[in-house]
Amino acid sequence: MERFQKPILLSILAGIGLYLGAMFLGDFNATRDAILQVGLVGWAVILGLSAVNYGLRYWRWEWYLQKLAHARVPHRWHLAYYFCGFALSTTPGKAGETVRSLYLKRHGIAYSHTLSTFFVERFLDLLSIVLISSAAAFLFQGYGPVVAITGVVVFGSLPMLHSPWLARLLPSIASRYPGKIGTGLDHLGALLKSSAMLLKNRELFVGLFVGFIAWLAEAVGFWYLLHVLGQDVSMLMAVSIYGVAVLVGAISFLPGGLGSTEAVMSLLLISLGVDKSVALAATLICRIATLWFAVFIGIIVASILALRGITPMPSEEVKV
Repeated sequence: MERFQKPILLSILAGIGLYLGAMFLGDFNATRDAILQVGLVGWAVILGLSAVNYGLRYWRWEWYLQKLAHARVPHRWHLAYYFCGFALSTTPGKAGETVRSLYLKRHGIAYSHTLSTFFVERFLDLLSIVLISSAAAFLFQGYGPVVAITGVVVFGSLPMLHSPWLARLLPSIASRYPGKIGTGLDHLGALLKSSAMLLKNRELFVGLFVGFIAWLAEAVGFWYLLHVLGQDVSMLMAVSIYGVAVLVGAISFLPGGLGSTEAVMSLLLISLGVDKSVALAATLICRIATLWFAVFIGIIVASILALRGITPMPSEEVKV
């Protein structure tokens, strides 16, 4: 994991700096008191709902990868590799999570299969978030165009991803351009071909349903958090705020949506009349219990694997 230590460290420092800065700019004591008010039971419920999100997404990942690679990796390893990807969640578009490909390569699973699965996962996650945030288009002024445009672009791209014509066209063009351009188009064609297999009928609807439930679990955790903090915010409103905040963070392409997600979440809560310090505390707790909880798990699991001599280098083998 040596090559990934710097981006992990930088993202953690950026997050700590952002959150501490926000606390000091607001009412530090009130924010601290609100965080303490959640209590052990509150934290257990919120983290538990985040764990539901991770577990459902892992199940979908494994199911998709089996369909493409027709290979089974022992669960103890596969789950560990999946969690290792979380250590790099704070990268633009979560691209760092593709580190799973390096771990799985030693089990004979081709990069094309893991990268296609990763692409479809991100695509379905974005679809799920669009659905969860759809109510925000009507509940909050100014966010309708964001949700609508993103939804049209994402849902509108499905026919293109299904198109066999495009999958044939790219290799044809690649043959005319030897070198890196041709190779890149070839890889893109292979990725679209594999992705199309996971975006057909049953695979599409099951994957989208699992993604929707997974992200809804975290959104409900956000609502529960507001309830514990004594805020009278309806579940629909809380789910919408969570969804649109994560959506803005995703389309901003900032590492982990840092800054953009927090800003939208806090501002929308304040617009509902939630006290500024409580809104800030709820935002910080939500992000710690979702994004940073995943990063923490990823770092711990990757460190344990590294101590056992298992690093994301495809030349090494794992005894199963």
